[in-house]
Amino acid sequence: MTTTIDNHRVKEDVKKAYDDIANKYLTWTEPTHKLRLTYLNTLLQNLEPATKATQAAILELGCGAGVPCTKHLASNPNFKITANDISSSQIALAKQNLPDSVTLIQGDMMGLEFKQESFDAVLAMYSIIHLPREEQITILTRIFGWLKPGGWVLANFSEGEFDNSFDEAWLGAKQGVMYWSGWGKEKMRGILGDVGFVVKVDEVVVDQEEVDGVQCDSAFQWVLARKV
Repeated sequence: MTTTIDNHRVKEDVKKAYDDIANKYLTWTEPTHKLRLTYLNTLLQNLEPATKATQAAILELGCGAGVPCTKHLASNPNFKITANDISSSQIALAKQNLPDSVTLIQGDMMGLEFKQESFDAVLAMYSIIHLPREEQITILTRIFGWLKPGGWVLANFSEGEFDNSFDEAWLGAKQGVMYWSGWGKEKMRGILGDVGFVVKVDEVVVDQEEVDGVQCDSAFQWVLARKV
């Protein structure tokens, strides 16, 4: 049975939680940095031939402190980077880690507005999973519109299917409540196709995580898809 939730309250709680653990989260994610950069480089290998003669516009949803992906992108003068995060503390860290050439936007990704066909690529690592499931479909539809023809989206989603998951003290947060949801890999593959994307990479990777001293495995579906 699907539980009705207050989407606005969910976002406020996620923001408070990430504000509270911003520095700890950056350290905690270090084991995934290599994985993130591997998938980012796969995206760039597909992107660069089509944008070699022009500056590529790239949007990152859920940039966190800007490490490692936003920083890697910002090191290339041929990329024009816009990065968003719901957490004001994360954005404050990103300002310290990134050059002024990166446009940083703090707020819920669902509140973002861009012109149609503005970006060559959009990436969202460990971020869309914090949206309620129906909003995940909405943001993917918006991403499709924001992308130029031939543009790419790189994102990861929960491998498993569940309506809502809450944690009131994730990574020791004393404020807010962390939230996740997931369609599961089969339904998400169908959603991407329904939106209009052609999927090039669809892989499940298991992250070995330590939360509050307990080792646990979390499986994520990594997707690289194109607007054609």
